[in-house]
Amino acid sequence: MENQNSSFQYWMPVRILFTEAEPDIREEIAGESVVIVTDPFLYESGVAGRTGDRLGNADVSYFSKVEPNPSTDTVNACAAMIREHEAKTVIGIGGGSSMDTAKAAACLASSGGVIGDYAGKGKSFGKRTVRLILIPTTAGTGSEVTNVGVYTDSETGEKRPVVCPEFYADLAVIHPKYTYTMPRSVTANTGMDAFCHAIEAYWNLNSQPISDSFAVQAMKLILDNLLTAYRLPEDGAARENLCTASLLAGLAFGQTRTTGAHVLSYPLTARYHVPHGTGCAITLPAFIRISVEKAGKKMQTLAEALGYIDVEALADGVCDLMRSLEMPVALREIGAKAEELSGIAKDAMNYYPQLSLTPAFMTEETVFDLLKSIY
Repeated sequence: MENQNSSFQYWMPVRILFTEAEPDIREEIAGESVVIVTDPFLYESGVAGRTGDRLGNADVSYFSKVEPNPSTDTVNACAAMIREHEAKTVIGIGGGSSMDTAKAAACLASSGGVIGDYAGKGKSFGKRTVRLILIPTTAGTGSEVTNVGVYTDSETGEKRPVVCPEFYADLAVIHPKYTYTMPRSVTANTGMDAFCHAIEAYWNLNSQPISDSFAVQAMKLILDNLLTAYRLPEDGAARENLCTASLLAGLAFGQTRTTGAHVLSYPLTARYHVPHGTGCAITLPAFIRISVEKAGKKMQTLAEALGYIDVEALADGVCDLMRSLEMPVALREIGAKAEELSGIAKDAMNYYPQLSLTPAFMTEETVFDLLKSIY
């Protein structure tokens, strides 16, 4: 069974500004009150402040408490600030955590309640009335052009993905120079996250020609540029190409959703506190190998397009790239114990609708076997 839909649709309502110059978005804001959502590093380093300083006479407030894998408590606190300041524009600047927080908080400010009402409980957001602008400072998440956010339940520690059309931003601004100061580990993790987005969109049972074209181009750009950016952080061409790749990967998986690699990242990041990119990429070579079960011809085409002789060689190449990026390639390297693998496989079943988009036979047993193969 090859996964190519003969009927499909593509909808992307986000206006995208990709610019080499420092972005000027004064004309893009609504109202006088603006809340900028960011993390402590970008706030203390002044990156977020430079964006606020360029907003003219706007009354700018900063929510700078976003942590990696943002918690539901953080989202609720951010929404409370937006309501308190009666902000009409929310700007999320940073990595996926800051942008995901901005998405949900902007919607909560319009719809009321707390994120727990919507994440995992089926309640739908109403129309967002707060303008939403997203500015990535990493080249990996693609969150600026997707309608997806992932939040960590503050009580249970579980990851709760939310898919909502109101999460699409009004404007995405990509300025590659914002990524120059990323630590090498962040460059590696976000780059591999983008690669996962692209390949998971490509092999996805929801795949379609438009997302496929974006995904393949994104993978080529990442393979050609990620190691250069990792070793030479201020290589402008490599940084620009990675930003383009991240954007294209976001445009791809935003239509298809992600699959098994991302599903397993939820329990892996929750249990072992590894970065999101590591949680996704560590299982990727194994998923590449089993993708031939339902997408053999398509994956062979991809392998050849990326310069590999076959799918096994592609999996080996991804593993070699990860080693060059000093990323773990075995579960024991992140602290997992053999007796914990069955629990991880069981946790993955909580996300079966997403897991089932993988082009392989996904059961608790087959996931356990995959985990054992990379222990």
